[in-house]
Amino acid sequence: MQATYLWNMFHLSGKKIKLTLIICLIFILKINAQTKQKFQADYDAKKTRFGYFLGIARTNYNVRVAPYFLQNSNSEYFSIVSPITLGLKMGGVMNIQINDHFDFRILPTVAIYSRELSVNNDSLHYKQNDKAWFELPLMLKYKSIRRGNMRMYMFGGMRFGFETNAINLAKKNKIGDSYELKHNDVNLEYGAGLELFRQYFKLAPELHFSHGIRNLVSPYLNTGTPLGVIDKLNTHTVTVYLFFE
Repeated sequence: MQATYLWNMFHLSGKKIKLTLIICLIFILKINAQTKQKFQADYDAKKTRFGYFLGIARTNYNVRVAPYFLQNSNSEYFSIVSPITLGLKMGGVMNIQINDHFDFRILPTVAIYSRELSVNNDSLHYKQNDKAWFELPLMLKYKSIRRGNMRMYMFGGMRFGFETNAINLAKKNKIGDSYELKHNDVNLEYGAGLELFRQYFKLAPELHFSHGIRNLVSPYLNTGTPLGVIDKLNTHTVTVYLFFE
């Protein structure tokens, strides 16, 4: 499924996303308040647990151009930005309990992204083909005291990513014109979630914020192209997950 198609399906403004999350949270809290039975009361007795997850990512590049580009009025490039696109994520989770409040989590992930660059107000548009990434997030999780069938938590850690089908940025209207980007990434990641205990499983919606700390562009490899005037190119991703354990 093409990323542009997903974007048309799931594109919502920031206000609509916030409103949807608030409505879902109110609905969840209402259901939890009406449930008197405590499900899986001995859940924390097991030190290691496994599960799986699905996620929708909202991603783009953070672009920082070289100082000489800003000072050179004769350059043919005057604007380089990265539009927001959507991606899909799925994978498994291994949760290791450290104590009553801290867990260590490993989340092997398969992700599909299609990031873009827009040059000179879209007169040149560089779009990646859908790319598959294998990612390995390592997270430290802090959880609150369980209240009934609900518990909130927050987490932070590092995400390491490796592109599995390395295809460079390609110009839409010029076949064979490609531009070199690095094929691995390192991200600082943090977020929060809500554990909802049911009779036979635990459901946990999570919100992740991921900031790339590795520069993905090498200007000297792209001299004469728009990527040649970019000093630093980092990924930025916001992802909504649904975990099942």
